[in-house]
Amino acid sequence: MNNIYWIGPRQSDIDNTNFKFAGSITIYGSNINGNTAYCSIANKRINHNVDNDDCNRFFSEKLKEICHNDPKSQFLFYNFSYAYEFDDEIQKHVIGLNPYNIIDMLADKIRCRTILNNIVETVPFITLKGSECSFSNLCKYFCGYTEFVIQKKHSSGGEGTYIINSNSDVIKLNAFDEYMISPYIKDSISLNVHIAIINNKTIVFPPSIQIITEQDGRLLYHGADFICYKQISEKIKNEIKNLSTKIGDFVCKRGYKGVLGIDFLLNNETIYFMEINPRFQASSQLVNRGLLESNQSSLFEIHLQSFDLFPIRAISDFDVLYSNYVFSTNNITKTRLKKIINSYEIEKFQADGYDIDCITPFEKNSYLCRCIFKQSICCININNKFTLHPNLFVEKIAYNLFNKLNNKKEYIKFALLNHGVTLTKAALTYSRKQGTIREAVFDAIDITIFNNISVNVPIKCKFISFSPFTIDFIDNEYTLYWDDIRICTVSISFLPNNLINKKTLSGVPYDSIINLANDRIRINPAPICVYKLENESCQFCNLPTINDKYNINDIYEVIDYCLEYVDFRHFLIGGGTYSKDGGWNIILNITKYIRSKCNKDIYLMSIPPKELSILDKLKDAGITEVAFNLEMFDRNLAQNIMPGKGCIGLNQYLLAFRHSIKLWGNTGCVRSLLIYGFDTDDTFLSGIEQLCQLGVEPIISIFRPLENTELSYLNPPPTSDILKIYQKCQDIVQKHNLILGPDCPQCQNNTLSYTKIF
Repeated sequence: MNNIYWIGPRQSDIDNTNFKFAGSITIYGSNINGNTAYCSIANKRINHNVDNDDCNRFFSEKLKEICHNDPKSQFLFYNFSYAYEFDDEIQKHVIGLNPYNIIDMLADKIRCRTILNNIVETVPFITLKGSECSFSNLCKYFCGYTEFVIQKKHSSGGEGTYIINSNSDVIKLNAFDEYMISPYIKDSISLNVHIAIINNKTIVFPPSIQIITEQDGRLLYHGADFICYKQISEKIKNEIKNLSTKIGDFVCKRGYKGVLGIDFLLNNETIYFMEINPRFQASSQLVNRGLLESNQSSLFEIHLQSFDLFPIRAISDFDVLYSNYVFSTNNITKTRLKKIINSYEIEKFQADGYDIDCITPFEKNSYLCRCIFKQSICCININNKFTLHPNLFVEKIAYNLFNKLNNKKEYIKFALLNHGVTLTKAALTYSRKQGTIREAVFDAIDITIFNNISVNVPIKCKFISFSPFTIDFIDNEYTLYWDDIRICTVSISFLPNNLINKKTLSGVPYDSIINLANDRIRINPAPICVYKLENESCQFCNLPTINDKYNINDIYEVIDYCLEYVDFRHFLIGGGTYSKDGGWNIILNITKYIRSKCNKDIYLMSIPPKELSILDKLKDAGITEVAFNLEMFDRNLAQNIMPGKGCIGLNQYLLAFRHSIKLWGNTGCVRSLLIYGFDTDDTFLSGIEQLCQLGVEPIISIFRPLENTELSYLNPPPTSDILKIYQKCQDIVQKHNLILGPDCPQCQNNTLSYTKIF
């Protein structure tokens, strides 16, 4: 059957399938390969979720042209409801179309949820006239809630869906129209499931997590992630499948045939039914990819099979190992989109007629293009909260860095820590002439911005290629940009020539023993981490299980060389754990050796000792600062993520903190690091408060998902959350006359801290 034409929003919807259409009429498309696209011909991008008379006339004209030129032509619509908006001349060519009354009942959000409320659990809702949808009135209906979702009866893509709270601008609602209102259940996960009804049986396809972002008081659709769905528990997956089958059986009894989509909302362990979409979905192309790779019929054929237009083929289980992201006019700039298009991390770029270099008028929220990935772009974090990678959706608060927050230089630093940076070809070329860029810990390099703020900025982590930050080499200097906005000049840290490929007399590379980080030398006291050796390693750590073997004499040799030939201010002893009792003899020997050679500060970072007398020995040996890093304040969580180190009880830390305060005082020489991105915000802030009450200086590090670690699938926390938690922590430490550590500005390169240098 080569006379079937595809009628839908995007030409790319019919990619990834062996099913061959005679042509396509779409809103967005290339106008080649049998495609006719409204936006390309009209030379503008419209918001396809808003009704457009000109576009409707275009479709009507083109469909009639095909009918006249090819009397045997057949039309398969993406949106079955839309087919009924055309006259009989066109409708008689439409295939795979259910009766209007069935489609209308399912597409009506209010009616459908009302009916299904008796079959499955739905989000609580009421219906009101537009004139009744005031904030104060909604608070009366839903006690305990302060935010609400208002939906039109018919809408898609988030258009017609509004969020209302006490700060909302006036929403333009028709006073006499009926709306569905629900409480806004935050931190929920939106799920979508394709099903097909064939021969009175329900077939459930692999579900996806929908990427829904809050923008300007709207909840807008921005893509789907089938890979991330695999992070959901088997119990929930089974329940989703059972609920989808139950709903499928319901629509089947109503006489529906073929493909449709179901949306659910997952909040903790509760699954709510949201709506039915009696049409193909924006994510159908990814399902088609999975079907194609498993050598099965496409969704188009499956749909038409239910109408006896194709022979029915059995459908076997298959996987969809893709995600995609939709870019629209309000969430991307041309500069960064060019970075994304050219990124090695994209499986496929789908332009759908969009020319990035063309000056084209845009409607608000109009579709531009989308990208397909072979990896997850969102995740369900440790606290069961959905997050999208911050480099894909750059929030408005981040853009305000250069407006309202322009005087906050530390915010630029924090955004760099989170988003990472790319170097242009010009910057890389010149850097090679200068020497070897010093690769810092955490898949990063160290740079300095605003002449005095040191930043450990990631360059290798997932989706760094999409970062809004770029370092370019222009006019004989490195310059940092946010998209096209110039921020400041930058200096990049290079490895001293005398340390490159340097080895000890016994042949051990220096960089196995030490790491030069800005103004300090970090010494790894031992080539092993006992927790890694015993399969109890921290799931976020990318240190090798066993480094090049070396002994105490190799360490002494490196110390001697650095003291004579390397410019640095102080030592840090830490990196891995030699033994579960701390390996204190080795640490003491290293400390005593350094102290016999110089008076430089020695900072120890280690597990807290069980015997407090060891702290006295460390103080006497010459340790000037100590840090016992909790990483996570929730110790149950710590045990899950750090099965070895996390078993150290909170009490052992507290005893070590109290004794250390007696020895080194409460002026910042005793510290503990917490990683933001694991604990809940309440637990995290409680931990900061308790440390400050003891006189311990808190250090905050942002969780960074490193390659080749067990938690590499996670995303960093949103930049907006980081800025909010920083301000709250600042309020706490100032109350206790402390600062967010460490005190040394150079050593703050990887922390949420900022010490002004005058």
